Amino acid sequence: MMKNTTKLIIMLILLFVVVLFAVINAQPVNINFIFAEKRVPLVLIIIISVIVGALIALIGTTSSIWKKNRAIKELEAKIHHHTQDETAHMDANSHYQIKDLEAQLKEKEIELSELRHNMVNQLIKENKEDDV
Repeated sequence: MMKNTTKLIIMLILLFVVVLFAVINAQPVNINFIFAEKRVPLVLIIIISVIVGALIALIGTTSSIWKKNRAIKELEAKIHHHTQDETAHMDANSHYQIKDLEAQLKEKEIELSELRHNMVNQLIKENKEDDV
């Protein structure tokens, strides 16, 4: 916000200086257009020169902004593509990790089942020995 206000103040000061300079130099001058010569007020030449200079600066700035915006869009597309690749890679890794953990869980369930079976058999065997 402050930046824009500062720019506006500077632009108004420069405009005031140009207008003041143009008004002070109001006398007519001869302009040679190669094929013809014309007598015009110097103020008109100053104002036209300022406008042409501003248009040239605007064109140069606009093309620079367009190039930067295009580069930004290309970089954003690369970031988006990279993010999608990373997400897909992470999803694939997560899938394999889940499958691996599921396999480990099945192994532990089988191991637990075998331990229970062995424990029951051992209790039965101990009960039979106590009865004898």
